[in-house]
Amino acid sequence: MSNFHIEEFTKYKVFLYGFSEEQNAVETSIHIKLSNADGILKFCKGKIPPNYTEEKTGRKKLNLHFRADRYSSFIDILRHEQPLFFYYNKDTHVGFITTSDEPVGEGNTDRSN
Repeated sequence: MSNFHIEEFTKYKVFLYGFSEEQNAVETSIHIKLSNADGILKFCKGKIPPNYTEEKTGRKKLNLHFRADRYSSFIDILRHEQPLFFYYNKDTHVGFITTSDEPVGEGNTDRSN
């Protein structure tokens, strides 16, 4: 059995939470729909908790935590790049999203045709 979950994804959902007085609250999250799991990127203020997996409603949740100020970088990639891949190491609980190899100097030009 592989210790990695690597999968291309095409759907995501953004949650913007109401103001919280809690010092270590999740401010925003991005939920990525995978074939047999959900990747949940949580953007936190204050102390960043460790990443973890859990099983809810018969579906695995791969929870990744980042500083709240990183949200704009992630949403920019989600809006402007494709294809995108979700990566999660089940042993170390390290995860990220990534693009595929792209040509140098591609810029904002749409070369999908």
